[in-house]
Amino acid sequence: MKPDLFTYLDYRAFLQDAFAALKRATPRLSYRIFAKKAGFSSPNFLQQVIQGKRTLSSTNAVTAAKAFKLNRQETDFFQSLVGYGQARSLDEKNLFYQKILKNKRYTAVKTLDKSQYEFFSHWYIPVVRELMTHPGFAGESGWIAERIFPRVTVSQVESAREVLLRLGLIRQNEADGKWSLVDPVISTEAETSTLAMRNYHMAAIQLAHDSLKTISQPERDVRSVTIGLSKNAFAELKVRLETVWKEVLDFAGTQTQADAVYQVNLQLFPLTRERKP
Repeated sequence: MKPDLFTYLDYRAFLQDAFAALKRATPRLSYRIFAKKAGFSSPNFLQQVIQGKRTLSSTNAVTAAKAFKLNRQETDFFQSLVGYGQARSLDEKNLFYQKILKNKRYTAVKTLDKSQYEFFSHWYIPVVRELMTHPGFAGESGWIAERIFPRVTVSQVESAREVLLRLGLIRQNEADGKWSLVDPVISTEAETSTLAMRNYHMAAIQLAHDSLKTISQPERDVRSVTIGLSKNAFAELKVRLETVWKEVLDFAGTQTQADAVYQVNLQLFPLTRERKP
């Protein structure tokens, strides 16, 4: 039985499972025989694609779709998966992922996956979440929009609230109408979480960059240092930063009445590369 394409985000994983399904039906099938029937010039082309050693061109993607007897809708979706998997930039990856999300059969299976992407792809959604529990918030989206800097629209605030409600990250007290935070554990596809977090980190770093021009020095704390480290020292420093980060989160958890929302960034990255032999 052919695997359901619309449960995949990794096109190579689908090809591997689809070929395995064909082989179960026809035990004598090999990559060489498959390549000959599909029309690939190399006898081990599919195997190399599955292993990540080769990529699929747009023409080869259509050829592979025909070989696995995908219909038109499946072929279009498969091409989006290929584009997503082979994207060379974050913008390109996001473009193809948004195409994937437009497919109703995929989102019917990956509802939480889509919401997780939405949550982390907009820097202001966590800010809206925090402000909804502010003592001064009485339910008006405009109240929140006026307090977020850089400015966001009322419609963005309302869209953020919809995502938060769908994810179960906020709840409203029936007695007094006040909102409170909920912190559920949500399992999502690792690849999508990575894409969403890359979007979020890029936005957070840009906010830090802009704060140097828009926020006065007494209201911010920005530090940078350039240091030389061995590989072992780098690993140790990562562990130490992780400890500091946990302390920040633990401290934040003790704050029950927040007056404002702050962004805390920690970055450690190389400024040199080893020369390849």
